[in-house]
Amino acid sequence: MRENDPLMDGAEAEARRSRQPGNPGGEMRASGDGSSDARLAWWREARFGMFVHWGPYSLLGGRWKGEEVQAAYAEHIQLRGRIPVREYEKIAAAMDMSGFHADEWVAAAKQAGMKYMIVTAKHHDGYAMYDSQACGYNIVRLGPSGRDPIRELSEACGRGGITFCLYYSHAMDWHHPDSQGNTLDYPDNIGAWDSLESWTGDETKSRRYDRYLREKAFPQIRELLTNYGPVGILWFDCGHKITDEQGREFAELVRSIQPGCLINKRIRSDEFADYGNPGDNQLSVRVTRPDWESIFTLNDSWGFRHADRNWKTPEELIRILVETASRGGNTVFNVGPEGSGRIDAHSRRLLEEAGRWMAVHHASIRGTEGSPIGRPEWGCCTANRQERKLFLHILRRPPGGRLIVSGIASPVTAIRWLHDPAAPAPRFRRLNGLDLLVELPGPLPDNASSVLVLQYEGELAADPHKRLMEEGVTTFPVFDGEAAGERLRYDTGKKGRDNVTDWSRAGDSLSWTFRAAAPGRYAVCLSYAAEPGVSAGGSYSVCCGDHALRAEVVPTEGPYDFTVREIGGLEIPGPGTYTLTVRAEDIRGGYLMNLRQVVMKALTEEEKPDVQF
Repeated sequence: MRENDPLMDGAEAEARRSRQPGNPGGEMRASGDGSSDARLAWWREARFGMFVHWGPYSLLGGRWKGEEVQAAYAEHIQLRGRIPVREYEKIAAAMDMSGFHADEWVAAAKQAGMKYMIVTAKHHDGYAMYDSQACGYNIVRLGPSGRDPIRELSEACGRGGITFCLYYSHAMDWHHPDSQGNTLDYPDNIGAWDSLESWTGDETKSRRYDRYLREKAFPQIRELLTNYGPVGILWFDCGHKITDEQGREFAELVRSIQPGCLINKRIRSDEFADYGNPGDNQLSVRVTRPDWESIFTLNDSWGFRHADRNWKTPEELIRILVETASRGGNTVFNVGPEGSGRIDAHSRRLLEEAGRWMAVHHASIRGTEGSPIGRPEWGCCTANRQERKLFLHILRRPPGGRLIVSGIASPVTAIRWLHDPAAPAPRFRRLNGLDLLVELPGPLPDNASSVLVLQYEGELAADPHKRLMEEGVTTFPVFDGEAAGERLRYDTGKKGRDNVTDWSRAGDSLSWTFRAAAPGRYAVCLSYAAEPGVSAGGSYSVCCGDHALRAEVVPTEGPYDFTVREIGGLEIPGPGTYTLTVRAEDIRGGYLMNLRQVVMKALTEEEKPDVQF
């Protein structure tokens, strides 16, 4: 199975754009459009939604002619399985919707604590899941039931108090002969992995692609926004495959029909969007745009796949939700119903587990904003400034139950458990003007995320810098650092790709700013990978204040075979704000290394003599 689909995944497209000078990290950048605020109000309050991928691909479930098709996502089976249009049309015509009940989908979303639902109106295969007058290739014309699931879902969402939203693949359509992606049936078409630059100068391909936009894409957008009531979001995809002019025309069309409808970044770029999107299933994210949305599948595929049993646990899902909220983002979990429209039992159970946690802890997610304090080792934080509350999401019990809440200067009046306000409140005391010590009495009450409510007085006064711990370890993940240089960039941020890469120029560096509350001595460890041989290697320095270490890259077994190496010790002379920098000094291969994180381990008196300072 392929790990990704280049040019069809937002993270992959971002990674390529991030190679350009001046954009080392591929960060999500703000458009500066203040007019989005009114449109975004409900979305910022919601924080949690459902994605649904359902279409003819769901009937196949990843299999074609008895064989498992090697594709990252099951909804790409027409392309990956090289299924001719005429044969795929027969599959599409068999969607009988026997297991589809719109109110059951809405009930599942509500039970999970979700507030909006994004449904695939048309995916890359070009099959409209509604009654399209612009193109007869749709479920109402071809399907045996004659039902319109988009209309039924619009009405069910209205009854259930869920904001109805639509996904529309505007850039890619494998059924239309003039669009992109299908070179099996249409050999002269724009290829699925052809870059934008490869065809915009081709007069024939550009003219044909414009015909697809005029004949199908624009008319279908108009239908969806005209015939199905209020639409909260029109969720576009693969916008990196269209021009700025085309992206602008899509945005203007949406605004002309439903001015309040939100537009996501994948329409083309931040310039035309209300909010940003990282890549699919991207665990590590660079956040520089205040409004953004992270999308995750419950397993690996977006569309239903029989063989996909790599389910995330309920604890993983809840931690994704709280960590995203702590960075100011929304979370959307995808469900891939079976071909009949039935949501499988395992997906339902995961949604129910998420719902059980949300029923108790929703105040720590809904209507909150990102953490105003540094990212602690024990978990993360969300804030409700109107109610003067910080929600402390404890994902890992700290050693000895000594929870240090750093960076809060405002007077703190109370700390209590969110799940049970009547439970004995943990004791807490001030360590200094910015830090609190909370004494946790015993085991955490929730395996996923136990939440303490911190009540403070007055305007929030906080320090956003990470606090260096005087006991244990302090981690500095690369996605929390600032990359500097012409080539150094962040990898995709997916599982196993939470590193910087292309570190191929001496002088390129990565830095973190942190706060120390006391003097101390620390062992410095790096987690990195580097291919053996001539591909990677060289020397680097680690600097902090007046101290510096220099080390050689020791090869690992491969570019993503990460290991941890201790390189020496650094001394922190006293309280203050410091910058930790890793810099390439000499590169003797194609690249220095793929760095994942730096760890500073506080040393005890017994350990200190063993480390050189």
